[in-house]
Amino acid sequence: MIAKVVIALSLLLHTVYSSSRSFSVDWEHKTFLKDGQPFRYVSGSFHFTRVPNQYWEDRLMKMKAGGLNAVETYFLWNFHSQIEGQYDFEGDRDVEKFLRLANDTGLLVIARGFPFACAEWEFGGFPWYLKRTDDFTLRSSDPKFLAYVDDWLSQILPKLEPFLYKNGGPVITVQYENEYGTYFPGCDQVYLQHLVDKIKEYLGSDVVLFTTDRAYTRRALKCGSVKSELATVDFKVTSYPQFYFDVLRRYQPNAPLVNSEFYTGWLNHWGKPFQLVSAADLSESLDKVLSLNASVNFYMYTGGTNFAYWAGANFGRPSNTYDLTTYDYDAPISESGDTTWKYYVIRDTIAKYFQTLTENPPPNSTKTSLADVKLTLKGSLVDFLDIVTKNNTFIESKYPKNMEDLGFDYGFVMYRVQLSGIYQGRLDLSFAINGLGDRASILVTKSKNDSTGAVFLGTVDNNHYLHPKLAVDGVSLESGDFLAIVVENRGRVNWGPHMNDQHKGIRGNVTLNGEMLQNWETAHLMLENFGSNFINTTKVTESSDFPLPLVYQAEVDMDLYDSFLNTTSFGRGVALVNEFNLGRYWPTMGPQQTLFFPKAVRNSTFILTLVEFEMKSKDGRVDFLDYPILDSI
Repeated sequence: MIAKVVIALSLLLHTVYSSSRSFSVDWEHKTFLKDGQPFRYVSGSFHFTRVPNQYWEDRLMKMKAGGLNAVETYFLWNFHSQIEGQYDFEGDRDVEKFLRLANDTGLLVIARGFPFACAEWEFGGFPWYLKRTDDFTLRSSDPKFLAYVDDWLSQILPKLEPFLYKNGGPVITVQYENEYGTYFPGCDQVYLQHLVDKIKEYLGSDVVLFTTDRAYTRRALKCGSVKSELATVDFKVTSYPQFYFDVLRRYQPNAPLVNSEFYTGWLNHWGKPFQLVSAADLSESLDKVLSLNASVNFYMYTGGTNFAYWAGANFGRPSNTYDLTTYDYDAPISESGDTTWKYYVIRDTIAKYFQTLTENPPPNSTKTSLADVKLTLKGSLVDFLDIVTKNNTFIESKYPKNMEDLGFDYGFVMYRVQLSGIYQGRLDLSFAINGLGDRASILVTKSKNDSTGAVFLGTVDNNHYLHPKLAVDGVSLESGDFLAIVVENRGRVNWGPHMNDQHKGIRGNVTLNGEMLQNWETAHLMLENFGSNFINTTKVTESSDFPLPLVYQAEVDMDLYDSFLNTTSFGRGVALVNEFNLGRYWPTMGPQQTLFFPKAVRNSTFILTLVEFEMKSKDGRVDFLDYPILDSI
């Protein structure tokens, strides 16, 4: 009897408490209502997927101290599901921890990513296994695609529901699609309505749903949203924000004015100058946006890092452009969590319109440096296939298969074929048109697992319109030699129609001097396995001449603070700290020269591994700096 009374009282209190909290759109007065009162937000994008969870509270407190009243974040499907049918919400994937911290900090939450994000993130947030077949279209009402979407929503939305504002939590709005109005083929209203209905099934019919689109034309808004739900726009720093809001009002006359992505910087690619937006220009434009009584979300407010293989790509001609490992974004809070001059300029502008807090933000973290760390060349990657391929396990197939067909997700794949003939003089290796995803390192070995006598032939990049080729003179190959091709997946396209047709690995047949090569062996290279395997080898001598790719390692002891790994003495590869993948480095291409090295991923003593694909380092040394180098090209 007592238990029943306690339960009944608990339900009553929950009902009373919930009824006192509400968030809605007042269409008559063109505003949001929070607890029945007119409300607007000034928010900042912070993707918890790009920051170790030990730093989440620090970033949120700095956002609050910067004058924000809300935080926007993506819930990225592929970050939580790397194996079909399995989901991970632990550690850096603990969405409930993030939402509790936001609530405790006093920040409201704008939730995005149901199901698509873009965000310069691998495959726009979609899990790789959606590409195991091409019998459905992404971002469409195709029932096969919607079945996957519904499974994701069934996992994430029940975790979100207790954190809705009406339930005592911080979540005030939920985005159901992102920039869909400029997506081709797009304009699938059945798909959009399905998302709306499914989200409301889990979160209630009164949840505030929205989309954001580029405010160039009314068509973008019409194709990108369901008319009954809130539409918002995004635009860069501008001296005339009224233009974009006028486009919004022509489509949805009674909507609150919202810029859901007000860009504090811009996305960055390898081989291109680092993009900057001045604090003065941003502040001036922000002042005009806020003077229009609009709500605004800074994209990004705190950047972060595309650790491991999470950086995406953009389709380009003749080849894709690939996003940097850093996602600093020239944001008010830097990649390493430091408040910048832009932070304080923005805070002063916000203070003209919102009551700001008086306390200062948490201090920036202490950074450490360590010079002249010697890495030892351990050998060629071929020498350690037993470490990185799960006991040297290869999959056999008559012809090469792409990564997705093989069941491989991210990173690197080795394709290997034994030659049955003798090849003298000129070698012409050719892939099919658009046959690589994305870059291949090619070598010939005498045995499967030993680099003795091996020869590195060169590197091939994909070209969407030509046969990727490699021509080498003066090489003699014997019957029984092994041709090994290590293919790097440099990130799936994160936006646009070409998301539908891009596979990774080798996409088609391979010919050598006109002969189609058959009977391949393929293995997924798990480079993270080096982290728990410090290599003690006696094979390396001063005269050793190992073929690329090369493996370098060092045991390092340094102060337990954040730092930046300076990779400028190397060419292109991946850096690992124990099993943690810091991401891709490519200083010879630039502009990024350093990798953010958070103390949260290590102890004071750790194993540093560099897998180098471009050149033999002149001295095999690196430095740890107390500052980043992100704009050197």
